Amino acid sequence: MGSGELLWRDAEADLEIRLSHEFSPDVLNLLQRTVWGSRDLRYRIRGVEGKLARMLGPHVLTLERKGALAAVCVLNRRESRLFGAPVDTFHVAMMATEPALAGQGYAGRLAERAAELCRARMGTPGATYAYIESTTEFSLRISDHLGPSYAARLPLTLFSRLWPRDDRRVDGMDEGEAEEVRARLAALYADHLFADFELSLVPAEYQVLRDGGLIVAGVQAELLNWSIESLPGVTGRLIMRLLPRLPLIRRMLDPRDLRLLRFGNLLVEPGVEADLERLMAAVLARRGVRLGLILLDERSPVCRRIRTHGRLGLLSAVVDGAAMVVVDFVGFDEAEMARIHAQPLLMSPLDVF
Repeated sequence: MGSGELLWRDAEADLEIRLSHEFSPDVLNLLQRTVWGSRDLRYRIRGVEGKLARMLGPHVLTLERKGALAAVCVLNRRESRLFGAPVDTFHVAMMATEPALAGQGYAGRLAERAAELCRARMGTPGATYAYIESTTEFSLRISDHLGPSYAARLPLTLFSRLWPRDDRRVDGMDEGEAEEVRARLAALYADHLFADFELSLVPAEYQVLRDGGLIVAGVQAELLNWSIESLPGVTGRLIMRLLPRLPLIRRMLDPRDLRLLRFGNLLVEPGVEADLERLMAAVLARRGVRLGLILLDERSPVCRRIRTHGRLGLLSAVVDGAAMVVVDFVGFDEAEMARIHAQPLLMSPLDVF
């Protein structure tokens, strides 16, 4: 290997850490083989190279042992928004170790160098953040407490339809409607951190439901393809045992080749929750998918409305789990941090996981 900018070397141990902005075949191979998650939800990412292609500013840190890849850390650097102003952000998207070398401290060494990289190259104000499982005991070593920390819990809100129904009122969004939708989203999520609709809303990926020509609800959908190793909770383990014995259901929801849509930038103003469900069902039907995933901060009023409306589908009731977002900030004073801690976080469709 040995390609990319040298960040650190231990000649005695024959270890090197390098930085690149491209994904080598060895890195892609490791990421394809990695099982993500922890005790509750464990899965592999199918087509990982397509996910990586969505990154706006990839920073690929590799730890090489005796010239061979031992561990990799993938950061995605991009501009985000906070209180209407730009913020330089590093998203800790992926951290993986060769299975045969797991538990030998290589990820820790790589995390230390990644922290140094963020400290040296991040602008002010800035933030470093990562998505993790809520059951994982985790300290954001990547950022090494660059500044005051913040955490948010995002319940895994599943939307499922075994036989999703299309709806003739659902259509793509015209370019000329984008500013209207951005303005409505900005008003709906005015008290949420990292609302970045100017950057993350992609008209070509956005679907809307209309009534009388007016946009009632909207959603941006990204296809995820996972191979599930385990699901959270007793019910999740039961599902993993039963599905292989139910051929019809397995053909619809095969955990080894699970296709689901991650729904983001949800336009769902109070009172139109049923229309949002019709819209999501229609998008599932058109994409040939039966399962959707919504990740919103549990403190978000939008999240509470969606989760309590009651028509999310069977899997929403039987699969229970959550992700955590841990964020470290730099360049914010005490008053700004107090304001930050009072607000829910909004997950961006630009985030890759």
